[in-house]
Amino acid sequence: MSSFTITLLFASALLALGQQDGAVCTDVSECATDAGSLLVTKSSVTRTGSEQHAMAQIQQHSLDLSQHLATVAKSKPEGSSTQGLLASYKICGQCKSFERFGEANDGGYLMCMDGLKKGSVGAAYSLGVEHHDQWSEDVLKKLGAPVNQFDCTVHHSDCKGCKFFKKCIVAADGKHPVPGHETEGWSLKEALAQTKQADAADGSLLMKMDIEASEWAIFASEPPEALRKIGELIVEFHNLQDVSLHKEYLQAMEHILAAGFKVAHLHGNNYGGGLEHFGEYSLPNVLEVTYIQKPAAGCAANIPYHVPQDQPNNAAGYELPDAHLPAKF
Repeated sequence: MSSFTITLLFASALLALGQQDGAVCTDVSECATDAGSLLVTKSSVTRTGSEQHAMAQIQQHSLDLSQHLATVAKSKPEGSSTQGLLASYKICGQCKSFERFGEANDGGYLMCMDGLKKGSVGAAYSLGVEHHDQWSEDVLKKLGAPVNQFDCTVHHSDCKGCKFFKKCIVAADGKHPVPGHETEGWSLKEALAQTKQADAADGSLLMKMDIEASEWAIFASEPPEALRKIGELIVEFHNLQDVSLHKEYLQAMEHILAAGFKVAHLHGNNYGGGLEHFGEYSLPNVLEVTYIQKPAAGCAANIPYHVPQDQPNNAAGYELPDAHLPAKF
């Protein structure tokens, strides 16, 4: 047995003990600073054939964020917006193969590769690019799809093969422009028209969205027919800690799910202010979600939260702990 496998088995045992006695750090400040901490081990290992069993054990014992969000939801008043919002993140889209597109840390996202290959995507959309967006370049290289980039806060992109628009995608109701860029917004429907994809087949497009909380108003007001054209959707959701906005957030999530999307993967962003506490429960303030347009094969309870391709957004910090629950759960 290799030393690596022994290490993984030992990590698995420690994670199991942590679940039994509740010894799980619930904030970045509470985590150990040892560079060999288990909190970073799970995001830095590479799985090989001889180590798959050990990795499976770690995944089995790691906290499942989807299950935890559902349990947190159950703790909220029946029928409340917070309950519905948290429950909506249940993983129901099962994916056999993930690949990381984008940077090694912040700016990188897990893509479900089931059925995703060169020629399978009509066009890709990257919303929020700043000046550099490795995700766009990876889509061009690996999928060969034309990439349309949107960001009204910068003047250009360094992606030579992409088509850059100095526009921000905003809510279709016209009530949520980007401050300081009120005349530089398009709805998603307008963006599809401007990129000649208004008549694209359902499920033929690909989209990544990181637009600093503007996502909520977009999904809350966008008609389902525009969303259905997207086959895979990667969204970074911000400000989940703002309970006063959970009613709007829930409406956005209901529109996403109504368009046929299923949650395939979740990842907490450790740049997002850590965890929000709901009494004895906690969950990330900023959550990266991979959605797929794929019939659910049942919302399995044992879909792992972390996979080897996950990386902390802030490379100098630890991966955020999963949503926290008492040991009795």
